[in-house]
Amino acid sequence: MTERRIRVLVVIEDDADYRRLIRMTLEGEDRLDVEGEAANAEEALVLARVTHPELVVLDHFIEGTVMGIQLAPLIKAEAPGAKILLFTTHALAIEVAREPAIDGYLRKHDLSRLLPTVRGLLNLEEPGLPTVVA
Repeated sequence: MTERRIRVLVVIEDDADYRRLIRMTLEGEDRLDVEGEAANAEEALVLARVTHPELVVLDHFIEGTVMGIQLAPLIKAEAPGAKILLFTTHALAIEVAREPAIDGYLRKHDLSRLLPTVRGLLNLEEPGLPTVVA
């Protein structure tokens, strides 16, 4: 039986090499499938409408005039079931707390915590850890 894969959308403006690093990090989890990448709000909304992601890794500083925190509720409107992780270089914890469309927040300098944070948002078990049955 094949395990269901979770659709992921990555919305990050940074150069292509950094987006590739994010993709490779996420695809290190067998259950994740990065189905689209966008650098601005317009691309992100089209991809959210088409791919119906279950997870969106969203940078705050993207191309154009719409910033990530502003884009989050628009993405939720296109993909209501998606979990949105704001993944940015800036300290925006207060702003993130004010936006109910954002489900998680991680600073980019914590790249090693990206996969554990995603697993937590999606309620995925850590691979290799025993499952406790009561």
